[in-house]
Amino acid sequence: MLSLGKIDHIHIRVKDAAAALKWYQRVLGLVADTRYKTDGEHNTAMLANASGNVRLAISEDSDAAPSGAQGAVAFVVSGQEFVEWIDQLAGERVTNREGQSIARDSVRDHRFFCALSFVDPFGNPYEIVSYDHTWLVGKLKLGGQLAV
Repeated sequence: MLSLGKIDHIHIRVKDAAAALKWYQRVLGLVADTRYKTDGEHNTAMLANASGNVRLAISEDSDAAPSGAQGAVAFVVSGQEFVEWIDQLAGERVTNREGQSIARDSVRDHRFFCALSFVDPFGNPYEIVSYDHTWLVGKLKLGGQLAV
C-alpha cells in the first residue's frame, strides 16, 4: 500500500494577503519562502519557518469567511517552547475562537498532551501542542483543566 511521506504545506484563505503576511511573520515567525513565486492571479504566497519544515500557502480570497466547523492546523513543540508560545501569543494579544485573549489559563490538558488554541485575524484556527505533558503540568500548575 502507498504511504504519504509528510505534509508539504497547508492552504490558508484570508481576506487580506498583505495583512496576513505581516501577522504570520510577527506572530508565528513565518516568512515568505523566496523559492516560490507569489501567484499574482490568486495572490498566494508560500510562508515557511526558518528550518523550512512548516509551510503555509496564504491565498487572498475576498469570500473567505471563518468557519467554526473547520479543523485547526496544529504545530507540535517542546514543553519549554510551549511556555514561550503562550507568552508570545499573549504579548501579541492573540485570541481564541471565543474572542478571549490567550494566557496561561488558556492551556488545555488532554491527559497526555497540552494544547493552546487560537485564531488568526481572519478566523483561521490553530493549535500549539506539546507532548511534554508531565513537565507542563508541573510548570504551569495545571489541575482540573482537563479538556472534554
